[in-house]
Amino acid sequence: MLGVRDMSRHVGEWISVRAHVERVPPRLTLTFTFGDLPDGWSRSERRASTWAGLAGLLLLLPFIALIGAGLLRGIGASGPYDWLTSSPAAILAATISLFIGIPVAIAMNLWRITRVGLHRDAGSLDGLLALEFAPLQLIVVVAALVIGGAFVAHLAADSYACLKGVQTAC
Repeated sequence: MLGVRDMSRHVGEWISVRAHVERVPPRLTLTFTFGDLPDGWSRSERRASTWAGLAGLLLLLPFIALIGAGLLRGIGASGPYDWLTSSPAAILAATISLFIGIPVAIAMNLWRITRVGLHRDAGSLDGLLALEFAPLQLIVVVAALVIGGAFVAHLAADSYACLKGVQTAC
């Protein structure tokens, strides 16, 4: 229970990387900050909200269910996989979740928790990339990136095998 209490204490804080470049003398400074945004940067009006995280989870759920059923089939329990693949509605939902749900979930949740900006002064440039610590949104974004990345890696592996002459991969 101690871990949850510690994590909830940091909700709303920022993880940021600030780059400051000066022309004279030539200098590049990178600053990593945990907590508040660096001086000169204001909070965005977009706040992390529970509805965006829940909507992201709902967008990912059909494809996660199909992946879970496939994993269960791999260990010998083929009932859920057979049920999902015999239902045209379930196949359509998983397909929409893969090709539309994953990008929308990533965009919708990153839009809420990301702060990106540039400030230009005479002879210098400041850049900022910051993420608000919002556990639900971060979980949705990481899950969507892992699922999407695994799918793309699977396609790349099949394409490579097909190029090397494995007919079953084509």
